[in-house]
Amino acid sequence: MGSDKLPAEVGRSVKLFLNAIDELAPGLVTGFYLVGSVALGDFRPRGAGRGRLTTASDIDFVVVTKQRLAGESPEMKALSEAHARTVAAFPRPNFDGVVLTWADLAAGPSRCPDVPCAQENRFTPAGRSGVNPVTFCELAWHGITIRGPQPTEFDLWADRNTLHEFTIENLRAYWRPWWHQNQQRRPLPLIIGLSAWFPVWAVLGVSRLHHLLATGTMTSKSGAGRYAQEVFDPRWQPIIAESLYLRTNGTEGHRSYRSPLARRHDTLAFVDSTIDSALARPT
Repeated sequence: MGSDKLPAEVGRSVKLFLNAIDELAPGLVTGFYLVGSVALGDFRPRGAGRGRLTTASDIDFVVVTKQRLAGESPEMKALSEAHARTVAAFPRPNFDGVVLTWADLAAGPSRCPDVPCAQENRFTPAGRSGVNPVTFCELAWHGITIRGPQPTEFDLWADRNTLHEFTIENLRAYWRPWWHQNQQRRPLPLIIGLSAWFPVWAVLGVSRLHHLLATGTMTSKSGAGRYAQEVFDPRWQPIIAESLYLRTNGTEGHRSYRSPLARRHDTLAFVDSTIDSALARPT
């Protein structure tokens, strides 16, 4: 797929990055793939809120190089510069991703060392952002090829059992502590809880994990909202509809709350219930 077939916001960032890296380090990048909301057909370049508390999508990518990059090498500096040029020209949506080798893709995330990556537009020469079963499986099953062979044409790790276990651990180690933290009525959690970002992140986030454990397949945030509308109890339908409305800028769902405090309360109650439901499923 060429950059001209992508959403405009995605195409311009991808084109600028690839032009920059090819100028700075010709031949370095032999593969470039899109994952995340773009690959899952749910890219939303505009959303409610701003900064870190926005419901808008990121541009998530996987860059592939032939060999491992050293921390102070000219190639690493070229990669950092190409990313910097991209986010300077187009700071939104975030241009986030991971830089792997073909050997990394075959070996899988658990055998992958710290690698160059970018999160919230911040590039680091060695990190773990994106080095997980979700990224690898999204690439294998839904990835959009911009440069290089199709994901079905090379050795690419994608293990459903490991993804299943990772999802359960994510509910236990991230979402359950997240719920406990946001139950507190301290100023910062309360302010975040009143934002439009809060139900989109939480309600649709845990619904995605419930969907994966129930079906064995991956879905987008909007897809998770549709799934939740079908499978969850009627008492949860208002918060699901509100979250889907906020995610899709009003094209799906509907507004259900006049009070952000009531919305925060129902978001946390839904998260609590859905974590319990997901973890109670047979493994």
